[in-house]
Amino acid sequence: MCGITELHSDLPLAIRQTVCLSEKQEQKLSKKLELGSRDWVADKRRFILAWGLPASVIIATAAMQLTPILTGGIWALTLSWMGFACLKNARQCGRMHCFFSGPYFLISGAAALAIGLQWIQIITFNALGIFLLVGTPVVCLLPEFAWGTYKQK
Repeated sequence: MCGITELHSDLPLAIRQTVCLSEKQEQKLSKKLELGSRDWVADKRRFILAWGLPASVIIATAAMQLTPILTGGIWALTLSWMGFACLKNARQCGRMHCFFSGPYFLISGAAALAIGLQWIQIITFNALGIFLLVGTPVVCLLPEFAWGTYKQK
């Protein structure tokens, strides 16, 4: 069946002319294209706003040597922003890693606030930074490697 031409007229002509899929493959591709259009990770501007800018703020404040309470507040806000963006993206398009990275960033934000308020004294911002540097790629890559890019409904 070659109905992809009618379903996705926004694809380049060369692709539409050469693609001939089974009905099941066509439905799967159609669903993936629809989910991808709502995926903030796939949209460069939204990605920068939701995760790139907050990550840059965390890196900058780590280098500034601010007071613990100020660093903790800034990190808590930026990590919470990233966590809520992940949860919204997970709900919006079913991006698999966002189901894991959302809670991961929210818990990290709570830890940053606790470190800044000196409620937790055995963990430093350096340790939290290393945890984020190592843990973020793991939390973002493993779920999609194991279960695919989008949640199956």
